[in-house]
Amino acid sequence: MDIRINSVSFRIFRSEITDLLWTISKKINSIGIKMGDRNKPSVLFLYYPNAIAESQLYPFFLNRKEITAKYNLDFYMRSVDTVKEVINEDIYNPRIILIQVHFHSTKKFIDSLFLALKNKWPAAKIILMDWYATSDLRLLDSLDSYIDQYVKKTLFVESQNYDHDYFGDTNLMDYYGKIYNCDHKTKRYLVPASIDKKLTNGVGFLTAPYLRSLFSHCLQPNETRFIDLNARFSTSGSQWYSSMRNSALAVASDLPAKYKVATGPLKKRIYLDELSHCKTTLSPFGYGEICWRDYEAIAMGSLLFKPNMGHLTTNPDIFCPYETYIPIAWDFSDFKDKFIYYLERPKEIERIASNAYQVCHQYLKNGLFLNHVDNLFADQNENGTI
Repeated sequence: MDIRINSVSFRIFRSEITDLLWTISKKINSIGIKMGDRNKPSVLFLYYPNAIAESQLYPFFLNRKEITAKYNLDFYMRSVDTVKEVINEDIYNPRIILIQVHFHSTKKFIDSLFLALKNKWPAAKIILMDWYATSDLRLLDSLDSYIDQYVKKTLFVESQNYDHDYFGDTNLMDYYGKIYNCDHKTKRYLVPASIDKKLTNGVGFLTAPYLRSLFSHCLQPNETRFIDLNARFSTSGSQWYSSMRNSALAVASDLPAKYKVATGPLKKRIYLDELSHCKTTLSPFGYGEICWRDYEAIAMGSLLFKPNMGHLTTNPDIFCPYETYIPIAWDFSDFKDKFIYYLERPKEIERIASNAYQVCHQYLKNGLFLNHVDNLFADQNENGTI
């Protein structure tokens, strides 16, 4: 009897186990199991319990031993929802505080939170881990006087894009709101002069537990890619978002009948397995530019078609035009022609998809996240002092 486990199924199963172990780790920490010696200088990560936000937290947790050894700082992680309890416990001695906040937190709440942290630990370095989907710096003006660094998973290439009037809350709302005649109001976020000193390009999505697992081994060739395009994405949401996503779905659905296109919702495990059989994937923007789907497609060896990302940088950079992904127009007007061009060139599909996978795989394999930590903790010496 053949009892060999399908490699794709095993990768997906292993990613589910990684997610489960992460859930258990968070639960253990939340009931008070200490991760270091109390009162010893430490790193305190106040995280927001959300999958997107925790993709910033997980690599710190995974590399906590290396961080502890290099900087002589213990590592604690607590939900930001317990911040009042944390402040009142008198058991932490943080030299560095990494903090995330809820997307819908009010300015009054955020100001009072950071003021309380400053009053409790005035010598601590405070680093805001902005996990929001949007590329703007909507928190910087309010928190400029409290924080030492501001970490974003995407950065505008041109800094003037931060200090800009937008028709809506974001650059995406501006573009699609004008196309689809949405009822938006003009918005500008104030950006202090400190931006150049405090802004840092951090990681996101790639270092989520299940994605890290999917990228952990070399990608094996798959000769069973019988689906030409994966276009499974939600279309419900606010007016501009729904209009944009429906436009993307329309161009995918209007491809010639000879191409097999997958649309509609699927359970995650089945979806990931299907991606391994998809030659290409169309990934429109979400409420921000990058999406889980970008990394999922790359992880399963599917060529990524994505609205042009030339205005942003990511860490690592998975958006190198025609080398790691295929950029398309934001209105999807050139998608059909580019899709047909690459479907007729399977070697190019394989080359570009492999390049993208290697960028992610090598980043994780070579421990390059620790370079990001060094950047954030650059003013810490080996004794854990500033």
